[in-house]
Amino acid sequence: MKWAIGFPKRAYTVMEVRTGFATGLPILSSGLFGAYLVGELKVIPLLLFIICGYSFNIVANVANEIRAYLKNEEDESTFTEHLGSEGLVRGDATLLDACLTLLGMIGVGGLSGLLLAWLLQSWLLFTLGCLGLLAAITYSLGPKPYILYPIGEFVSGLFVGGLSSLVSSWIQTGSVTINTLSFALISMLMTVFLMSTNNTGDYEKDLGVRKTLPHIIGFRNSILIIIPEFILLLLAWTVVCLTSFHWWVFLFGLGIFALQWYWRWYRQYYKIEAVYPEMGREFGPRPLLLIYHFHGWMSIICLVLFFLNKGIVNWI
Repeated sequence: MKWAIGFPKRAYTVMEVRTGFATGLPILSSGLFGAYLVGELKVIPLLLFIICGYSFNIVANVANEIRAYLKNEEDESTFTEHLGSEGLVRGDATLLDACLTLLGMIGVGGLSGLLLAWLLQSWLLFTLGCLGLLAAITYSLGPKPYILYPIGEFVSGLFVGGLSSLVSSWIQTGSVTINTLSFALISMLMTVFLMSTNNTGDYEKDLGVRKTLPHIIGFRNSILIIIPEFILLLLAWTVVCLTSFHWWVFLFGLGIFALQWYWRWYRQYYKIEAVYPEMGREFGPRPLLLIYHFHGWMSIICLVLFFLNKGIVNWI
C-alpha cells in the first residue's frame, strides 16, 4: 500500500511533464487553426489527439530516462535539476517505476489514438499513430536508438512538432493545404530549436557516447544554424498570415518571436563560444518557452476568431 501511494510522485520524477506540451500545445493550436479555417470544431477528436500526442511525448521522455540509467550516462555533474526529470538516475524512482510509467503512458496514448481512429474510421490515423509510438520508443530504446545518430533533431521535429500539427489540422479540415502545411512547418522548426539547444548544451557530455548534429557541424555552427532555420520559420509564418489571418495577427506573432526567440533566448545564446557545465540548464528551457507562448496564444486567437466568425461546434 505504501508503495502504491508513493508511485505517482515517483512516476512524476521520470516523466518530464513540461516537455509533453511540446506536442500537446501544437496539436491544440493546429486543431483550432483548422477549425477556424473551415468554421467547424470537432471537440472530441481534438481532445483525443491531444491526449494521444502528449502521452507519446511522455513515452519518449521516460524511454530516455531508462536509457540514461541503464547506460550510466547521467550523474550529479550532468543533472539539469529540472522538476520531473532525472528521477530514475537520482534514485527518486526505481526501474520498475519507470517501466510501469512507460507502459501506462503507452496505454493512455494508445487507447485514445485507437478511439480516435475508430471514430473517424481512418486506417491512415491508425498507421500514423503506430509510427508515432514506434518513434517515441525507439528514440532511446532498442538495438539502434536514433538518439545515437545526428538525425534525432530532424526525426523529433518531424513527429513531435510537424506531423502532429499537420494531422491535427487535417482532422478538423479533412484536407492538407498550403496554410496548414506552413503552420506545421513552424511547429516542426520550434521542436528542432528545442532539440538542437539540448544537444548543443550536451556537446561535451555526449562525446564518445553518441554523435549528434553539433558533433558533425561543430559547436558554433550548431548555434549559427538557428538563424537560417528561423528565417524559414518567418517565411512560413508570412505564408500562414497572408492566406489565413489579418495583419494584426501577423504583427502579434512577430512580437512573440521578438520577445521569446530573440530577447529571452537567442541574443545571449548567439554569443556563446564554447560549451560550459551550466549551459543546458540555463538555455535548454528557452525554446520550450517559445513553443508555450506561440502555440498558447495562437490557440486563444484561433478560438476567438472561430467564435467571432460564428463557427459551428460539434462533439464528433
